[in-house]
Amino acid sequence: MTKQSIAQQKPLSIHFTAPTAMFLGETLKLKVQVKHQLTKEQTGHLQFALYNAETKKSVDGWFLNFFPFQYFTTIANEIFETEFPFTVPNDYKGKFTLELVAKVDTIQDSIRIDIPTFIKQ
Repeated sequence: MTKQSIAQQKPLSIHFTAPTAMFLGETLKLKVQVKHQLTKEQTGHLQFALYNAETKKSVDGWFLNFFPFQYFTTIANEIFETEFPFTVPNDYKGKFTLELVAKVDTIQDSIRIDIPTFIKQ
């Protein structure tokens, strides 16, 4: 039996490397790329949000997520790159959820990841 892999490219996709865990008080500049297969030049947006993983309530302000919304234009063969800086508060407890949503017209891609926090020893 032969194995065959099928790669499907989405018309719009978010790419980034998420941390596996973060320390309390740690600051991160999350580097994000939005790739697309669109031929028409259009304006889209990328939204970054942070939530308490247990309560599902927003922690954007507490994590100093001051730039949660970025606009981009889909130019043929170009990748949109940006950074979202945030800081895990020193007194935060538990996991947080990192969410990214990219949207152009009716085309959308999204990612949600839970990230645990630890106290620095």
